[in-house]
Amino acid sequence: MAACSTWTYRGITSSVFKSLQNVGRRQGFTIPNAASGKFTITVAGMSVGFQYAWDTNGQTLLLQCVNKPMLLGCGTIKSFADKIVTESGGKVV
Repeated sequence: MAACSTWTYRGITSSVFKSLQNVGRRQGFTIPNAASGKFTITVAGMSVGFQYAWDTNGQTLLLQCVNKPMLLGCGTIKSFADKIVTESGGKVV
């Protein structure tokens, strides 16, 4: 398993964070109801683990892929994350 660098997202208000949680639920994974935590996404039988830290005052979300299959690139994972954050109302930095 490998890991990726930390990605930063801005404009993550409480409503954007709730939207991220809802998108996760619809796609079969749970983002904890906490300012920091971990969650795992399973896609096509492959598990991808993340950790995050949300600064509620600064409205910034730090997201890092902490484990992934070697065949799945960080760029592909980031594109997936960027799409979900953007659709939820956040901004890619």
